Amino acid sequence: MGTYVYRAVSAAGERFEGTISSAGRHEAIQRLLDDGWHVLELREEKEPGGRLFSIGFLRRRAFRLPAITRQLATLLGSGVPLVKSMEVLIEQTDDRRAKRVLSDMLEAVKAGKSLSDGMAAHRDVFPEIMVSMVRVGEVGGALDEVLARLADLFESQEELRGEVRAALAYPALVLVLGLASAAVLVTFVIPRLVIMFEGVGQRLPLPTRILCGISDVLSAYWWVIGLGIVVVVVGLKALLRRPGFRVAWDGFKLRIPWVGPLIREVAIARFARSLGTLVRADVAIVEALEVVQAAAGNAVIAGAVRNMAEQVQEGDSLADMMRSAGVFPPLPVQMVAVGEETGRLDQMLLQVADAYDREVGASTKMMTSLLAPALILCVAVVVAFIIVSLILPIFQLSAGIR
Repeated sequence: MGTYVYRAVSAAGERFEGTISSAGRHEAIQRLLDDGWHVLELREEKEPGGRLFSIGFLRRRAFRLPAITRQLATLLGSGVPLVKSMEVLIEQTDDRRAKRVLSDMLEAVKAGKSLSDGMAAHRDVFPEIMVSMVRVGEVGGALDEVLARLADLFESQEELRGEVRAALAYPALVLVLGLASAAVLVTFVIPRLVIMFEGVGQRLPLPTRILCGISDVLSAYWWVIGLGIVVVVVGLKALLRRPGFRVAWDGFKLRIPWVGPLIREVAIARFARSLGTLVRADVAIVEALEVVQAAAGNAVIAGAVRNMAEQVQEGDSLADMMRSAGVFPPLPVQMVAVGEETGRLDQMLLQVADAYDREVGASTKMMTSLLAPALILCVAVVVAFIIVSLILPIFQLSAGIR
């Protein structure tokens, strides 16, 4: 599915520019002709930059999905028609790519298609859960309510990501500055001092010789090291696209001490909130499980959810399937069982999500409170080693002079 930028004119002479998503150039032209437009220019939109980074992630960041969803829900809830609501969103959007996506969706709606169909043409921007829930809201005549629930979901996910990023910002800054300072000392400062020490003719102490060896390697082969890092990153990204390796990698992450439980809590919180939102929107449980497979963000848990979607057709309860999957702790399993028995499955799933969000927040704060001193200690050890390696030859020279 490609995106094409077009300039067209209507039978009345009205000119219009926009984008259209289509499987090919011929199909894009035919769709525009069917809509009554005479195509003046059509070219495929090229994405800037390479493919080393996730284009879908960048698009969603630029699109500000939580804000757009909340604004559209508010407009529709106030009685503003869908076409007029889309026009208002387009007018107040500053990002060029977001404006193009919304314009393409508006043209699809004007052509008689549903809003969910317009979203489905831009799956790099709109997640599957949003397309499915909007389709259900259109059928049930409650599009504004569905969009409001989606806005709550996206805002809670964004808040959780923001808390994690804020908690990790200071430790990451300490680590980067410490490594950068050590690299500058080893690469540029130490070689000049070593020349002075070697000119004296005395054998350097062992720590100084080790430091000189590290400095020589970094100075001579820095480009090899940098190239190796790039190759490792690109190779790892390529391997992660293979389902087998991705399952093994995500399973390994779940077994890492301290970090694994946190990853599991985040995955379960996302799974429970997404599934609870879909169930509350009256989406069938089979379809809901198929939609939320990717919501967990972990291939192991996604595989368990995939198996649950296949088993639920046989009449098994959701709690029993979660228990047999072996990846869910007892708490969410028990709460889901209570929700099924009382007919409040959506409420219980959302309570599970809230509980695990609080657990993630507490675990993240505890880990970062320990991580920051640990990183400072590591940086201090590295800097101390460099200082000792530089001071020892000076002491040796002073002793020789005496």
